[in-house]
Amino acid sequence: MKSIQVPIILVGFMGTGKTTVGKYLSDLYNLSYVDLDNFIEVNECKSIPNIFNDIGEKGFRSLETRYLKSCLNTFDIISTGGGIIEDTNSLKLLKNQKHVVWLDCDIEIIFKRVKNDSHRPNAKSKNLNQLDALYSSRLSRYNEIAFMKVDSAQSVSEICTLIKTKLLSD
Repeated sequence: MKSIQVPIILVGFMGTGKTTVGKYLSDLYNLSYVDLDNFIEVNECKSIPNIFNDIGEKGFRSLETRYLKSCLNTFDIISTGGGIIEDTNSLKLLKNQKHVVWLDCDIEIIFKRVKNDSHRPNAKSKNLNQLDALYSSRLSRYNEIAFMKVDSAQSVSEICTLIKTKLLSD
């Protein structure tokens, strides 16, 4: 049987299910997994909101790029933060990866998922229109790096089946 090539990198806007899908894929195929935001928090001994407060978004994006580099050679599946494509260096790194999977869904679904999540500094106190503007500003960059796009409004098992099918046919 053909094996799944790694790393598999999950990208997409906040609230599209990258962490959930990453964990599920990892468990399903016994592959190593890291949530990049969590990895950053553990290594920096600070929450993402605190990092944003201390060094700003630009500083955070620089850290994110550094940690992405180290994770690419260490983990089989990587869930990135939604804004990873905001940094040119991260975008270049991701463009050079073969299996970048873009999880996407309707902005109304995303808004329901993130509106009360204090752990998301870029969603904090944004209304639907403001969140939609941020979402829209990122779409072309996700599209630019994606090996495949998956509608993450589906069940996790359906999403993982689609990803597996595409990866095995590649």
